[in-house]
Amino acid sequence: MTSKKRIRGLIIAVIILHIIWWGASLLLNKEILPGPLKVYGSYPKLIENQLGWHIIVSLRRMAIGMGSALLLGGIVGILMGRISKVNQFLDPVIYLTYPIPKLALLPMIMLLFGLGELSKILLIILIVFPQVVLSVRDAILQIPKPLYDVYECMNASQWSIFKLVTLPASLGALLSTSRVSLGTAISVLFFTENYGTEYGMGHIIMDAWLRMDYPQMYGAILTLSLVGFLLFSLIDTTERLLKKG
Repeated sequence: MTSKKRIRGLIIAVIILHIIWWGASLLLNKEILPGPLKVYGSYPKLIENQLGWHIIVSLRRMAIGMGSALLLGGIVGILMGRISKVNQFLDPVIYLTYPIPKLALLPMIMLLFGLGELSKILLIILIVFPQVVLSVRDAILQIPKPLYDVYECMNASQWSIFKLVTLPASLGALLSTSRVSLGTAISVLFFTENYGTEYGMGHIIMDAWLRMDYPQMYGAILTLSLVGFLLFSLIDTTERLLKKG
């Protein structure tokens, strides 16, 4: 899909969503669902309430949590995919712990690590890490063995084989998992930012809800959605650049 078609599709989607939103607000005719104009009119007040700083704080937590999970998960996934003994040892551990609902661990994490930044970042890592590990591991296991044999017959070094065969498959899996994990990480971040913090998009949304300031609440939700969209776009752009390279 060309960039012009993508932009045109995005504009059409935004217009349709706003028409539905405007129609729903007229039909419901209640303060709990203000119209688009009223919500956009709340942005000056949101900006006064340090909306920019809330965004920066949330992005920092996301960057540290997602970055750590992708780095650690990528390394473990590569080791599991390339070394059978490592896979045999860690595979049962991943499968046994993966189904555990990580949000249920939040009280324990907060008791162990406090209510500050660390507990919020750790929960993101715990949720994203196993997804990355399994995705990278499976991508490497799907590489045809004859492909490795060809390079070994050419007396290529292990580093060359890793750079030419293993790494491209790992990066593809990392980017693909990032898309899935990003939505999960944003949801988790929203949940954790309601505890022990004065900043973050989750906090500003829930604060507006408790004050029954619905225009500000929807304005903050729209902002969080836009941040998520920009992050997804960044992943897509990175993938396209890597493919060109």
